[in-house]
Amino acid sequence: MSVQRKLFFFVLKVFLVILVFSSFWPFVAPSYTSVLTMASDAVSSDTLLFNPNGTTIHVQIRGVAEGASLYTMPLQGGLLLLMALILVTPGVPIVRRLAYAVLGGAIIFGIHIISILVLSHEMLSMRPLVVLFASVGIDLFPVLVWLLFSARYWWPEMRQAVPVPVVMEAEGGPKGDSPVESGPDS
Repeated sequence: MSVQRKLFFFVLKVFLVILVFSSFWPFVAPSYTSVLTMASDAVSSDTLLFNPNGTTIHVQIRGVAEGASLYTMPLQGGLLLLMALILVTPGVPIVRRLAYAVLGGAIIFGIHIISILVLSHEMLSMRPLVVLFASVGIDLFPVLVWLLFSARYWWPEMRQAVPVPVVMEAEGGPKGDSPVESGPDS
């Protein structure tokens, strides 16, 4: 099968898995947002107050009248993408795929918490570079985590040992193939 066909079927499988996950995700999303809120609240400073509401986290800074809302669906979309990429990666045994999915989910969960905290601290100033980093990271990190787990399956030549060249002696045999080496004194 050509590389183009393999890639086409891989992308098709990823798309189908995302469609399946997306069909039940609206029922899971509010719970995931609540867990994100609790975890963010546990590691944040006392100046931030988090309140989940469906798929939105309302952030309030103590002593500041205005607050902001963070819509968590872009974060969750990255999680779905990561799970789909990991679960359909060819050449990886299913048990290892499941283990990678759990580990990748934990990594992305941590990245989501960091993103929420960074955006919450910067919500009033809205520094363009911080917002750009968080926005690009939301979409880029799931792909980077997947590549971390799957690069050696996509490029198997990375796993193969590099052959060591054999140096030939003047007599025509490989150097050092006799049981007793002759040194310069013999």
